Amino acid sequence: MNQAQLETFLMISKHKSYSKAAEVLHITQPTVTSRIKSLEKGLDCKLFKRIGHDISLTKQGLMFVEYAENILTYMEHSKEITNITKAPHIKVGFSPGYSYSFIVEILSTLKKTDDLSIEIIEGYDSVYLNEMMAAGDIDLIFTREVMSRTPEIASEYLFENNLVALLSSNHYLSQKKNVLLEDLKGETILSFRRNTVLWNLIDKKLMGAQNLIRVDVDNNEMLKQAVASEIGIGIIPMLGVHGKIDEQLVSREIEELTSIPNSVYVQYRKNNDFIEPAKKIIYSIINHKHENTF
Repeated sequence: MNQAQLETFLMISKHKSYSKAAEVLHITQPTVTSRIKSLEKGLDCKLFKRIGHDISLTKQGLMFVEYAENILTYMEHSKEITNITKAPHIKVGFSPGYSYSFIVEILSTLKKTDDLSIEIIEGYDSVYLNEMMAAGDIDLIFTREVMSRTPEIASEYLFENNLVALLSSNHYLSQKKNVLLEDLKGETILSFRRNTVLWNLIDKKLMGAQNLIRVDVDNNEMLKQAVASEIGIGIIPMLGVHGKIDEQLVSREIEELTSIPNSVYVQYRKNNDFIEPAKKIIYSIINHKHENTF
């Protein structure tokens, strides 16, 4: 019994015709007949019966249809074993604030050098990602907070992802090299996910600026679009600034905001299948960060 015989059997049972099966499978009718004879010999039963020019399934043939379909399905799935062993599937989680184009560029770099199967997850915040890691639902995360010590999880500090003020290139403050917190007085401040731990720290600092107008948007990319459209000033981690739209934008450090700790930690499972791809993802992130910094 082989795949060709099973496919031929199912094609005949579908079309009730040897000649039609031969046409669809692009083989000769004698080949169809030979395959079915070999299959019937192996099963020690008749699969089809003829009454005149009509072909129908025997009782055994009717029972074998489901078996044949399942066998072919299992055979198809078994082909994935090679791909699974060659390309480990790794789920990577990022805290909000990373530019989508930055993440896509990292993936493009990895695709050129590795046979990785990667699934990207944007967590609501670092706490959420840590919970997913603890539950075993994710393999590698970039967060601003380290999990409590867990033997099967490795944690490493990478670098600081300082907060910056993001302005349209047409904004008058973009002409200043040193922007002060007091310069934000009366400005519209754009944020996203303002109820996170990081934004609680930012809000405490922004209390030093008066008469602020606050607008909260759904995600990092929307924030940058709003800044480019001169709706307001965005507060964003440096690694959130990347891509074509960012050419219309200017980032400025504000001392009170850059003093807010926003460390980037990487955490991953100490699993032999994941350590090597995890290291390569980490190195890509580090290299990208330094290329854009220096």
